[in-house]
Amino acid sequence: MFKNQTPIARRSVVLGAVGAASLALTPLARAQQKFVNVLTGGQSGVYYPLGVALSQIYSKVLPDAKVTVQSTKASAENLNLLQAGRGEIALTLGDALSDAWNGDKEAGFNTPLKKLRAVAGVYANYIQIVANAESGIKTIADLKGKRISVGAPKSGTELNARAILKAAGLSYSDFAKVEYLAFGESVELMKNR
Repeated sequence: MFKNQTPIARRSVVLGAVGAASLALTPLARAQQKFVNVLTGGQSGVYYPLGVALSQIYSKVLPDAKVTVQSTKASAENLNLLQAGRGEIALTLGDALSDAWNGDKEAGFNTPLKKLRAVAGVYANYIQIVANAESGIKTIADLKGKRISVGAPKSGTELNARAILKAAGLSYSDFAKVEYLAFGESVELMKNR
């Protein structure tokens, strides 16, 4: 989506999405909502700074509300918290939202979560698979028997990892060790191996 766009055009798309999300909170302002909890992800990931930016906008739009940003394990936890009424807005991946709506138990949703509503697409999500140059890993099949990090448990990243590995004919039992770490911790693990 952003491939041929300038940084200003990319910011416009993001700001437009943020503005749309802000409009979605207008009924909250009318209802005299006193709290807005923005559910994000790990502090080293993408969701947390986006949530902080949203919280700053909500604080201006809803000056009487107490706006907080909650660091979570991301997508699946965010959706479960939102369904339980423990947040007002959450960041998630689209496929995790679909899994939640359909009650996919393997993805961390014991029942369909029907209180959820999509507000805006904030950014195009790309999946990266990274290995140290010295590892000899060139394909997904080369990961077999290695130690991997797949993201926080039941995060959108971890759900994507499961789907990619399954498509490649692999499961977590094919690896020496599976770590459930956030982005920053995964990078540290690679640096300190």
